[in-house]
Amino acid sequence: MKVLGLSFSSRRSGNTDIMVQYALKGAKAEGAETRFLALADIELKFCKGCMACVFKDCPCVIDDGIHLLVEEMRGADAIVFGSPVYVLGANGLVKIVQERLVRFGTISRDFAGKPALVVASAGVRGWEQFALPQLATTCLFLGMRVVDQFVGYGQGPGEIFWDEKALARAAEGGAALGRGETGYRGSPGACPACHFDLVSVNVDGTGCCQLCDLHGSWVKSDEAVTFQPHPQAEPRWSELRRRHHVYDVVLPSGPRFRSRITDIRNRLKSLDLASH
Repeated sequence: MKVLGLSFSSRRSGNTDIMVQYALKGAKAEGAETRFLALADIELKFCKGCMACVFKDCPCVIDDGIHLLVEEMRGADAIVFGSPVYVLGANGLVKIVQERLVRFGTISRDFAGKPALVVASAGVRGWEQFALPQLATTCLFLGMRVVDQFVGYGQGPGEIFWDEKALARAAEGGAALGRGETGYRGSPGACPACHFDLVSVNVDGTGCCQLCDLHGSWVKSDEAVTFQPHPQAEPRWSELRRRHHVYDVVLPSGPRFRSRITDIRNRLKSLDLASH
């Protein structure tokens, strides 16, 4: 079993690195081979939006560290994703990697089915609401199976050592990866697909998970009000909806765009773009 730890932090040996390392320590205790990779150490440029990787099913045309990252992820049986929390969410590097891996969430499914552990390090409680959903979206989009997702707290670099529960949970999650587990072991959350509490109320009183686009109803009992998806509803991450999105929506847009390119160029000429 090979477990890869990815830290999205720009600060070496900071709280995120420590949490990821604890997860790898847990995996290693189960006999797994582990590797730690700090993504800040490799060059990762912004996605160009050319979509060549999707329409041509080819490696990214940008020659940078993304190719190393892809090979490391391919060689791993399980992956730990860790990010610091900046202004309510994960840091910008998470979004860069998410966009650069778009081919693997659509056409190519190299990472589908692999288990993943998602951890975030935050300085102040109450300022971390979107960090885990952002990280988990990367895993869900790639078809990976999240075994746990949680936040550890420590403001100064290294103060995560005082959040012993978070470090123990990281080690336990890493151990689960090392054993090859794929079942979800975290808090259930309102949505049964992503396990987050991002279910909103529609104007007709029904509910919808904003992350999974999973629709359902609210069921009231003596204990609580819970969200229950409609019987035939599937999250946007399901194989059926992925194929619909790719083959009925994305790929057909190519010929349509090519048929409009001359008109688009002519319309662009009519704009005053001198200041851009």
